[in-house]
Amino acid sequence: MSLKIKIAERLKVKAAGVNLSKTRIDAIVANAEKGLTDESDDTAIDANLEIINALTPFKDIAALDDHQRAKAKKEADDKEAARLKAIEEGKPAPVEIDPNETATEKTLRLIMEKLEKQEQVIASFGQEKVVNTRREQYAKALEGTSEAFKTKALKDFDRLSFKDDTDFTEWLTESTEDAKGFAQAEANDGLGGFKPVGGAGGNAGTKKEASAAEVEAAVNAII
Repeated sequence: MSLKIKIAERLKVKAAGVNLSKTRIDAIVANAEKGLTDESDDTAIDANLEIINALTPFKDIAALDDHQRAKAKKEADDKEAARLKAIEEGKPAPVEIDPNETATEKTLRLIMEKLEKQEQVIASFGQEKVVNTRREQYAKALEGTSEAFKTKALKDFDRLSFKDDTDFTEWLTESTEDAKGFAQAEANDGLGGFKPVGGAGGNAGTKKEASAAEVEAAVNAII
């Protein structure tokens, strides 16, 4: 059995229950090798380990390791949270910069950042185009309705969002039928032009234009 393996085995015994990292174990083993040979017995090895433990207690080393692991995990969690928040807000994800990066690495990083920004701008243009196209389709479906109805309907549309094209298409189909029904109701009731005064028994020759309040009330009733 090599000296390193023997020291590592004795360290497990001397530091039982102590959560040392592999890096720390390797460092302690390297220090404990000093003055020993492959023929050294457990007593000699234990003596060296005890000297190291007296100078830097294994428990304190393990506590430091635990602290550093917890700190590294928190930093990683914070970075991931910041990245997800940036994605959610449509902003570029924070870039972790290596303080030791070379000039070439810095150039490549800047190029990648520029490309990511360009892709985001292109994506935003594409999304804006989709929204405008959908609005135009809905506006066309509203043809034949009153200006009051059309204005309010488009105002409500600007507050909507859709999962995908299928979701929008289904909504547009239903809304188109609603718009046709309202346009027909306007035509029947004469809200867009003139209607008899006093109902069916009124003078057919005496007509008045629907008031703005009546139009608004009708629009609100439909929407």
